[in-house]
Parts: sequence; C-alpha cells; structure tokens
Amino acid sequence: MSTRREHPTHTTGVHRAHRGTHRAAARPPVPVDPYRDHLDGLFTYCLSVMCEHEAAVSVLGEALAVAERQRRRGRTPADTALHRPWLYALARWSCLRLLAERHGVRPEPPELPGPLATARRRELAALAWPEAAGTGPEQREALELAVRHHLPVHEVAAVLGTDHDGTELLLSSAACEVERTRTALAVVDRGGCPAVARLAGDREVLLGSALRRELVRHVDECPECRRTAERVLAGGPWPGTAPADVGALTVLPAPRAEVHAAMLAAQRARARHTPRFDRRGFPVNVRDRAERFDRLRSRAVTTTVVATVVAAPLLALWAAYRGAPPVDGGPGGAPVSASERQDPGGLYGDPRGDGSRTGGAGASRDGSGVRIDVAGADGGEGRDTPSSGTDGTDGADGADGEGPQRGDTGTGPGRLTVEAQPSGDATVVTLVASGGSPVDWTASVDAPWLRLDRTHGTLRPGESAAFTVTVDRSREPAGAWTARISIAPAKAVITLRGHGAAPAQPRPSEPPEPEPSESPAPEPTPEPPSSTPPAEPLSPPAGQPD
Repeated sequence: MSTRREHPTHTTGVHRAHRGTHRAAARPPVPVDPYRDHLDGLFTYCLSVMCEHEAAVSVLGEALAVAERQRRRGRTPADTALHRPWLYALARWSCLRLLAERHGVRPEPPELPGPLATARRRELAALAWPEAAGTGPEQREALELAVRHHLPVHEVAAVLGTDHDGTELLLSSAACEVERTRTALAVVDRGGCPAVARLAGDREVLLGSALRRELVRHVDECPECRRTAERVLAGGPWPGTAPADVGALTVLPAPRAEVHAAMLAAQRARARHTPRFDRRGFPVNVRDRAERFDRLRSRAVTTTVVATVVAAPLLALWAAYRGAPPVDGGPGGAPVSASERQDPGGLYGDPRGDGSRTGGAGASRDGSGVRIDVAGADGGEGRDTPSSGTDGTDGADGADGEGPQRGDTGTGPGRLTVEAQPSGDATVVTLVASGGSPVDWTASVDAPWLRLDRTHGTLRPGESAAFTVTVDRSREPAGAWTARISIAPAKAVITLRGHGAAPAQPRPSEPPEPEPSESPAPEPTPEPPSSTPPAEPLSPPAGQPD
C-alpha cells in the first residue's frame, strides 16, 4: 500500500515540474534583448520623426512588439543581413500609423518639471543637422538613414521600399546639396566678404532653407567667394562622392526601461495593429490620400526653433511615403492644404532681429480654412507684396542694401522671432525675444474683419508672448480674400488667405422652374408655332399688321 501511495505522489509532482518548465520557456523574460544592438538608432529615428519623447517611445514599443510577434512566428526576413533595415521599416510603419491616426492634430505636450523639460529640449537640439537644410524631402529621409544611422544603400532602399539604383541616385544628389551647403559655410568661416558677413550674421543662429539658399546663391555669383570656395574644395573629395563625410551625427541613447514597458503594453493591448507584409517580410505601407497628407503636413508647424529643425524629417517621411515630388506647394483641389516650401523667414532667428518662421512649413491652415504664410524682412518665397515698414526692400538684395543696417540700429542686440500656428478656428501668433535688450513690439492689421486680442507689448530676452487672430464672419467679405498682419520691429508679415461665404445664389436659379409652367399658356392656339403666341398679345395694341 505504501508503494501505491508513493508512486502517484511522485509521478504527479514530476509532471507538474515539467509543465512549469514549458510555461517558463514559452515566455522569455526580457523581450527587448534581441534588439538591444539597434535600440538607440531606432529610438533616435522615431524621435526625429515624431518630435516628441513620449510618442517616440510609444511607436518604438509598438514596432518592437510587431517584430517580436513576427519572430515567434518565424516570419522574419530569411536574410539575416536584412534584420536591421527590417526593424527600421517597422519603426517607420509605426510612425506613419500613429500620424495617420492623429489626423494631423498634435496633442498637447504633457506638463513636465523643469529639469525633465530641459532634457527633452536637449534631445531635440541634438538632432539638428544644418548642412542638410538644402535637401528635398525624400533626400533628407534617405540621408538620415544613410549618414546618421550608417545604413548602406541597399538597406536604405529596403527601408524606403525603393530600388537600389534609384536610392543610390537619390543619395548622390542629396550629397551634392550637402557639399554645397558645407562649402558655403566654409566660405562664411573664412570671412573676407562683407556681404557674406552681413548675410550670415551671428553664426549661432540655426541655418534654415531660406538662409542657406541665399548663402549658396551669393557664393555662386560673387567672384571672391567663388575663389574661396574653389580653394576649400581643392583638398576635399569631389562633391557628391562622399555623403557620409560629415562627421558623426548624434544617436541618442534609448530609454530602455520605457521602451520595454511600451513594448509590453503593445503586446497586451486588445487592439493590436499589424501591417501588411511583402514576400521578404517587410511591412507594406498603404499610401494615403492627398487630403490626409496635407493635414499631416500642417502638423509641422512647431513651436520651438529646435522642433523646427527636427520637423524636416517628418515632412521628408511623408513626402516619400506618398511618393509626392519635392516641389513647392501642395496638390491642387484639396480642401485643406499646406504649402510644401520652407518658411520664408527660414528655420532660424534672424540676427538682424527681423527673422520669422512658421515651424517648417511655409503655409498652413487653421480649422476655419484660413491659409497662413509668414515672411520676414529677408523676403524669402512667401512674401507676395511688401509690407508696411519694409520700404519694399527685396530680401534677396538685403545683404547689400540698407535692410541689415537699419535692423542693427533699430533693434540693437535684441531680436524678435515670429511664429504662426493654427489653433482651431483661430491663428495663434507667438513672439519670442532674444538677444541682450528688451524688444517693444507692435502688431497691426490691414483688414477690418480680423481681430487681434493683443496689439503691443514689451518682451525681455528669453520671454515670449502670444496673441490670437480671429475672423469676424459678419464683416468678412464674400469670396477669396487676403489680409496681412505686420509685426514690428521684426518687419515680419503674416499673410492670411481665406474665402468668405458667397451670397446665396441658389434661389435665383429657382425661377426657371416656374417658366415651364407659363409656357403651357399658349396651348389655346393649337396650330400656330410656339413662337407666334408670344407675339399676338403684343400686336393688338399697335394694330400695324392690319
């Protein structure tokens, strides 16, 4: 009897131990470990696209959850050399999915304590790449992958879903633009040309597309600067042949605990998002419509200089995602659009105190359909007509004229940066002061149907002020209209374009309906044609036919 009692007890215990072992083996404790070698680069990529720490962690956790799910199912790429670009492609898909889910609406950033908020700003500032300011959207995205993340051409092509030859040509053309920008900056550092010194001003400002365009144009046209550029290029490689020769770009360390928590949350979520995969195992991005792309492009209207610089990869990602050509202006006919061109004031605070920026997009629309353009005193692309206070000075020639000198004497060391951002049915204009002295600012409008809740104030260096611009629908003109808000002393002009409600014209189209009811009146005269009866009522008073 003791044998029968011991045998079942011993056997049952052994089986339970085996079942516990199988359960433990089926659930690996640290699922982030297989991806730790690429975690820093993936987080940096997601942050450069989302421009927000929490969003970058969330999309990266979702991408790793999808990768882990595919790995357990044995559906990873058969070629182990494609493992890294496969992870980047999943991160790219996750970023696109979240952006599409938000419909272009940027959530309010969470309130963070001072030290943590400073750390977040430093993260974004570390991703700035001034030398790539002159590249197009698709070029910028490819350069980020090739230069910052050190992906070879075939891996970049795998991430973007393009062919090898096309990607190689894209990188070569982008490298030429980077070389031109680097040469222009080298000419600025060498000095010797007063026009370049006035144009570049303070070297601490962020180089944007507008300033870069003016510098490159001047170096091409000025004989002295062209000779300096030739000497700079004499000892270097041929432009376009060494795109990675820019030094090491920053790759931020990933917050591994946060990413691990985000990955577990994505794995436990009831609604799991999974992309479609091609035969190689790479995610297939379904191209969105132009309307959604336009709404998402308006999201690039950021609120800081740092986010302005980092917003370029976002535009690049979406332009490449849709296959849209890197040209100025959005697709026509879309109900909501934002211009593709960079902001006229550039992505920088102008050293003369007259800079302006819109956060990476030259134009955007608020919820009421009003289009917003911001132009500084340097002209740029968005200034349609000269504003009051600029004397019609052309921004392209501002380096040689009185514009910079007047800016220096008028504002002194104080500088004023202007931003315009849509907010619901209104437009929020933010002014940021910098430099060494207070700035007295004023805002004026040339249209009676625009209302400003603030029109003047004083800002000390580092302070900011915001005022709201709304449209008075009762005074808004019918049809298309254009209004301008002038900001002094920045000499910036905010152009608003909208379309008022047209007068009700459907009712005049209703009278044609009664006309057919009057035409049967001539029916009592059967034989004459329909044209004769109208003449008979008029002929009896005259009596001439008789």
